[in-house]
Amino acid sequence: MANIFDNLTILAVEDIEISRSFYINQLGFNEYLRTGGWSFLNRGSLNLRIGHCPGIVPMTSCQDHSLIVQANVDDANELYQEFISKGVDVSEPEDKPWGFREFGVITPDGHRFMFTEALNN
Repeated sequence: MANIFDNLTILAVEDIEISRSFYINQLGFNEYLRTGGWSFLNRGSLNLRIGHCPGIVPMTSCQDHSLIVQANVDDANELYQEFISKGVDVSEPEDKPWGFREFGVITPDGHRFMFTEALNN
């Protein structure tokens, strides 16, 4: 059976400059390539491509779980504090019954990110 060895999340954004600034300045991503309406970003092993798509329906209009990016981290509390210090609107970290400490971020385009840390049992 073939092995999946990497991942990439591709997100449509209304305004590439607002989104770029948010990911870089507030969430701490690194932009390693910018070309033709696309920004290629990463932070650790989380790889994103954001693409300029004027006129898209914002994800805030979708009131379900149709798209959530989950990123597993080694210290949810530390990352939460980092985001708070940069003015990011985040939910409070919570310990969940499925064994993770989690908090969420909603991007300017309404994409939902969950940052999760595995709890020791």
